[in-house]
Amino acid sequence: MHTPSRLTPLSKALLLRQAAFGLALTLPFAAQAYAQEAEAETEAQAANGAPATLNLAPTNINSQVLGTTTENTGSYTTGAVTIGKAAQSLRETPQSVTVMTRQLMDDKNLTSLDQVLSKTPGLSFSQRNFGSHVYQSRGFVLSEDSYMIDGIPGQAYNMSGWMAPDMAIYDRVEVLRGASGLLVGAGNPGGAVNLVRKRATSEPQFSITTRAGSYDNYRVDLDGSGRLNDQGTLRGRFVTAYEDKGSWLDEYSAKTPLLYGVLEADLADDTTLTMSLRRQEKRIDGYSIWALPRYSNGQSLDISRSTALVQDWNHLNTNMTEAFLELNHRFNDNWSNKTSFTWSKADLDMVAAYGNGAINPVTQRGSVFQNVEFRHTNVESVGIDSFMDGHFEAFGQSHQVTLGANWSRQDVTERRAPYRRATPIPINIFDVDHHAFAKPQRPAWSLVSEYVDERSGIYANTRLHLTEPLSLVLGTRVSWYKYDYDQKLGAGNDYLTQQNREVTPFAGLIYDFSEHWSWYASYADIFKPQNDRTWDGSPLDPAIGTNYETGIKGELFDKRLNLSAAVFYIKQEDLAINDPDETHLCPSNPSMTCQINGLVQRSKGIDLEASGEVLPGLEVLAGYTYNRIVSPQSNALTTDTPKHLARISTSYTPQDGEWNRLTVGAGVSAQSRYENKLAGGYDYGSPGRAIWDARIGWKIDEHWKVNLTGENLFDRKYWSTASGLNRGNVWGDPRTFMLSLRGDF
Repeated sequence: MHTPSRLTPLSKALLLRQAAFGLALTLPFAAQAYAQEAEAETEAQAANGAPATLNLAPTNINSQVLGTTTENTGSYTTGAVTIGKAAQSLRETPQSVTVMTRQLMDDKNLTSLDQVLSKTPGLSFSQRNFGSHVYQSRGFVLSEDSYMIDGIPGQAYNMSGWMAPDMAIYDRVEVLRGASGLLVGAGNPGGAVNLVRKRATSEPQFSITTRAGSYDNYRVDLDGSGRLNDQGTLRGRFVTAYEDKGSWLDEYSAKTPLLYGVLEADLADDTTLTMSLRRQEKRIDGYSIWALPRYSNGQSLDISRSTALVQDWNHLNTNMTEAFLELNHRFNDNWSNKTSFTWSKADLDMVAAYGNGAINPVTQRGSVFQNVEFRHTNVESVGIDSFMDGHFEAFGQSHQVTLGANWSRQDVTERRAPYRRATPIPINIFDVDHHAFAKPQRPAWSLVSEYVDERSGIYANTRLHLTEPLSLVLGTRVSWYKYDYDQKLGAGNDYLTQQNREVTPFAGLIYDFSEHWSWYASYADIFKPQNDRTWDGSPLDPAIGTNYETGIKGELFDKRLNLSAAVFYIKQEDLAINDPDETHLCPSNPSMTCQINGLVQRSKGIDLEASGEVLPGLEVLAGYTYNRIVSPQSNALTTDTPKHLARISTSYTPQDGEWNRLTVGAGVSAQSRYENKLAGGYDYGSPGRAIWDARIGWKIDEHWKVNLTGENLFDRKYWSTASGLNRGNVWGDPRTFMLSLRGDF
């Protein structure tokens, strides 16, 4: 009779840890039991004097315990997030949150915010007019309202499109999915994005990174930090980068210089002042705003990915100057105050000829060059946020409370001079002439508008421990919102939208049912002001978005692996809809139709995520989202949100021997098909796809390492978004490679 071989305790420990990871998202109790058994057997082996040949416990990279700062940790997860003001672990946050760490951004060469969001679990890409690209979360657009910088809302202007910030100055990007009214006040219920700046360090450090990639893509980054006096009470950091980027797109090239400096001074033992200044510019030649058309029957064009309906003089120039101040005072061990101030000024200059028109499948014609967009935009933003955070003891338990207020104002002046040729120029979509006509003289500005977006609020959030394992999180925000639009020149109507004392509550319950696992449930809402008017001229009520969510979260392997599984349901109601009474006419609207509150949109689904160290040396960020949109067909919430979306990033470095110089990684971004319905039975959209990437690196010595990364390894040809017939179709990036050399000193 054959007797199966018995596993050694050490081998069994390894298998048990692998099982814990594989089952964690769906069977938390089993995962915990396996992990505990593995640890117990390893301890028993040590007690019996057995030699230890392999340390299976996850290591603290660089001997650091994970905290809020992610750089120099080597990790794909974090110890705590600050998107909700006070630092809380992911497990203690009763909503779905993803953190894109500094290590992950470096590994994947993610140098702009749009690139970071394209790798973030749960987010999908969408193309908007004039090249103003956006991302969506749970089917809802992440508009300017959704972005914060170091926790201050109201500072964003097209951050994932025209004015994407360079990521060299940020430590991490925290992405919350679901309603975020407590954080930002007004907006859509899809989520919020918080960009957290790098700070000065007391220990000296310096890095240089050079990159060279496909299609003449070159970049260099310098980053130096350290103490500026012997006591270390004054610290400074300087970051500069320059990118000269070619493209597979015809006529496209871009140059991006960046300067960033930050000073940090300990004014007293309990008071720290931080000051920073950023200057970023970008020039894009060959800029395209309306992307590509399709055949008039909805079928996809079989054309080169390099096709761009542009003229050689198209360009987009942007620049940004930003100043930041922060004062952090610790009253005692339990109470502290943080007050932050930010100011920025930005300019945008655009000149773009663009093609428009679906292609006839018989004649192969249809698109023409006829219109040119001249645009100049000035944006000035200012914001302040101040909050108290503290802990107190009551009823034998420790509790936490945050009280704060913020205010922001954004002034935007937009000048446009649309130019239309008297005679359109037909486009050969298979061989575009990028010199079809000379750049016209800009006509006088014919459309000039100004608007002021001003918002303020007071907020409170408390975490009460009802019992040792049970916590109740309660929060509320009272918001004031004012949007004043003034059409200075050209067709259009002035309007004022204002909301006073709009209340957005939050409630969450967290139950720690074991040492490593918690169950949570939460309710959050947010309001979205609407500029439409009813028949009697009164403004519409704001649309209210509510997010219901429940799930489990886990911290395994000494809190170096975070796991979560969530079920969510979002309902946005009282959206504007056409007044069904045809006798009600509103001359202020181009269509003459009036609006009423009444439209309801729904989104529901599942979020699964794992981030951190799965095994020693193996870092993972993996997420899967199932999202179903329920909305009236005539007023669809979105047509380009996939039902299934999975994103995985991995990095592995052997822990022993000479091979610990080697690092390998792989990743995939996969999503299911989405489609739009056309009259006549035609459909169009974007088919399902899986796009793979990989990385290999070698540590040359204690200072230098070299990496080679590849994107879209199998050179899959796909539409990253397909949102129209006449325009709005964007090819995904082809296969590209990037070689980087980094030195750390």
